Amino acid sequence: MENHKRMERELLEQCGQVATLVECFAWLQRCDECIEQLEEFAIPRRPRLIVGYRQSAVARIARLPDAKSQLERRFVHVGGEYANGGYASGNEQSLVWREIDAAFENRIATGAVINYNHIEPRRFLEDAGNVVLERVRDAVERHGSIKVNTAFNGDFATKDKRANKSIITKNNEIYQCTNMHEWYEQHVVEPILASLEEFQERDNGWTLSRILNSTVNVNKLNPMRAGCHIEVPREIASKRAVISVYTTDNACFAWSVVAALYPAERHADREYSYPHYTIVLNLTNIEFR
Repeated sequence: MENHKRMERELLEQCGQVATLVECFAWLQRCDECIEQLEEFAIPRRPRLIVGYRQSAVARIARLPDAKSQLERRFVHVGGEYANGGYASGNEQSLVWREIDAAFENRIATGAVINYNHIEPRRFLEDAGNVVLERVRDAVERHGSIKVNTAFNGDFATKDKRANKSIITKNNEIYQCTNMHEWYEQHVVEPILASLEEFQERDNGWTLSRILNSTVNVNKLNPMRAGCHIEVPREIASKRAVISVYTTDNACFAWSVVAALYPAERHADREYSYPHYTIVLNLTNIEFR
């Protein structure tokens, strides 16, 4: 991974030093080779790769096309459109979507909306919304329900140093009945802008220098899967109206039925206070996973 980090750093440093078309093509070739290696590093054929390394590879895959397109626009005529499949109408003309093949458990898709011209965060997020929602709707149509989180990635600077930093949103469940625009505004745009404002107002002096991209992670969601024990809040537990039996298996439903049929006078949240569900319930052809 250190080798990939070094390659990316060298490419980004050399990008600003390219002065001729020959140097441009040579740099583009090295950039493509680096992206190819990073994609190979993060693909699902390497499931044992440490999660942090995969996330780092995904971040680099999202950053390099930004520098690549900036250089192409300086030296290469691409017919009025941006390379790599840009959106070429209205305010979206400076945005490009890039799919990223990454090996994360339960991950359906990872992609990035790469920025080229936007300088104002809200405008970038609003324009990127159409690109993001198109992918999210497609995932919902194919899978029924999903979980999505995003990350706003920018180049931040202080008086004497620069660094790439991310603002990551929480995972949110999305169903076919979800209002997509409302979800995007409330769980992507507003949290990111609030975190960005808070970060820049701190005493550390960091300010946003350039918007790099927004990555989108779409994950599988099994809404029927439940945990076997949920800690009941003290104010509810004290009323003894709700019982959550602490168990070491996946048969939480069976234990709930047993708790209702055989009320315990003491230690109602403990498995040993009840007869085992396999003895008192007919669970033929029912398997708990």
